[in-house]
Amino acid sequence: MCLGSESAGLLTGQFRDRLLKSIEYLKFKARNHNAVAAHDYVSSVISEQEKYGVYRDLFPQEWATSQASFYQKGYYIKYSERTNELFHLINNKCFPLLDYLADDRENEFENFYIPPLNMDLCCEDIYFENLNTSYAAGLIFYFPDDAWEYLNERFRLSKRHFPKINPDPHPGVWKEKGCIFGDLLRFIDHSTDNPWLDSIYCQMSDWYGFNLETIQELSREYGAACKLLEGLKPLDALIEAHPKKMLSALIDFWNNGNLPDETTLSPTRTGRVS
Repeated sequence: MCLGSESAGLLTGQFRDRLLKSIEYLKFKARNHNAVAAHDYVSSVISEQEKYGVYRDLFPQEWATSQASFYQKGYYIKYSERTNELFHLINNKCFPLLDYLADDRENEFENFYIPPLNMDLCCEDIYFENLNTSYAAGLIFYFPDDAWEYLNERFRLSKRHFPKINPDPHPGVWKEKGCIFGDLLRFIDHSTDNPWLDSIYCQMSDWYGFNLETIQELSREYGAACKLLEGLKPLDALIEAHPKKMLSALIDFWNNGNLPDETTLSPTRTGRVS
């Protein structure tokens, strides 16, 4: 789990001594470089010191016991072994930081992308057999011909067995929170307000700056995204067990905003969302 804690400040103890020595060394380097080279060098040192601060705040126990070097370069050669250790801790305990960056040892981490956890419906080829059952079912509202073809092959169901689907969903569909049908449709529509679920490969999320607040926020959002995806699994099982009933309820929700029954997710006329 990604941890956050109040920092006691960086300018204390041995860390203060190392920082002061670094500053003296920087003065020497600045005297022996042109202005541009000195600026770049100072910037890189400051950047690494800031990452040490992120490490101390996020993973205080690992920081206290780490034997990784401050001076030897790590796998990502623009950073020390200690900073490389931070990158891997974030990747393993917070979110997949290294998915886009693992192959190039010269990559920088001052700004970074995050990988989408959703399908790229505008560009990707859709292989229905590889989709979760609920996601495939939800595509009847977005790619009806392909989705119904798949559902006919899988469950022997066609659109003639169901009411006509409205071109646009009932307005209340997007307002309803905590409903598994609403979660599914927002997920497919990339309307979850979660950067891990709403970004796609052909329209990436913004660049993120490497700082404590951003790492903590992306960690929380990643946890929320994983929770939503996990929460859709029971719907897969319900659709597989009762495909016609579940598709009827899903279409009723899309067309009329009727909430499904809490226990059976069957259509109900008593719970329309406004």
